[in-house]
Amino acid sequence: MNVFKAVRENGITARQAAERCGIKINRSGMAVCPFHKDKNPSMKIDRRYYCFGCGEKGDAIDFVAKFYGLGKKDAALQIASEFVSVLMITRAENRLQNINGSYRRSRGLRGRKKSVSVCFLTICAV
Repeated sequence: MNVFKAVRENGITARQAAERCGIKINRSGMAVCPFHKDKNPSMKIDRRYYCFGCGEKGDAIDFVAKFYGLGKKDAALQIASEFVSVLMITRAENRLQNINGSYRRSRGLRGRKKSVSVCFLTICAV
């Protein structure tokens, strides 16, 4: 699979990439632009980013490339290497929640703290 396609298909947003780079984003999705001298938030960051001050725009790959001064391929590889473990852990947690929820519903254990996550992790680790 193409590294660009992998980054885009896994839903890595410019916001996630910017937060990973240390950019502080407020509740409305605005941040101080790191690409020009800026005192007040002028960059809107969500799935993509756009700076109203300097006009810089793009997706997660473009943000990382511009922030670190990399080429787009190197930026995509960096994003993939940083986020692959996070994505795998998130997906595993989602699967555990689905398994635990269906197990509890089928056994009538909604209020109890019984779980199959330990068994599931043990089986996966073997």
